[in-house]
Amino acid sequence: MRNSLLPLTVITLLVSPLKAVPLTLSCPHQNITFQIEVAHTPKERKKGLMFRKILPQDTGMLFSYEKPTPVAMWMKNTYVPLDIIFVDAKGAILALYESTTPHSLTPIGPVEGTVHALEVGGGTIQAHKITPECVLRLEK
Repeated sequence: MRNSLLPLTVITLLVSPLKAVPLTLSCPHQNITFQIEVAHTPKERKKGLMFRKILPQDTGMLFSYEKPTPVAMWMKNTYVPLDIIFVDAKGAILALYESTTPHSLTPIGPVEGTVHALEVGGGTIQAHKITPECVLRLEK
């Protein structure tokens, strides 16, 4: 008899989140706090938010790079629309992309000088009125 729990275990391992940490966007009108997973390694960045069926409000993933670089994202195997915020080394917003198309292979970017790319649920930029005047602050 087959163990019916094995496939669920394998799927859980595929989508298990990284440890969440707080991140704040300091905006002229308010501070916005998110609980985000940080993808530091090439393997973590490659997987990103793939295969996630839901993304709770005010959560997301921060793609972190060692030095400023041109960064492009895509939505391969990503089931939920995302807002993507590209940020430089000082926390300044370089570009905002809203409600990206799930499963699209069309590149988003590249955005030159990126050190962090923040992915949050689609509609977050509009709901929180996030603008280029906001500054990213990652808690230590």
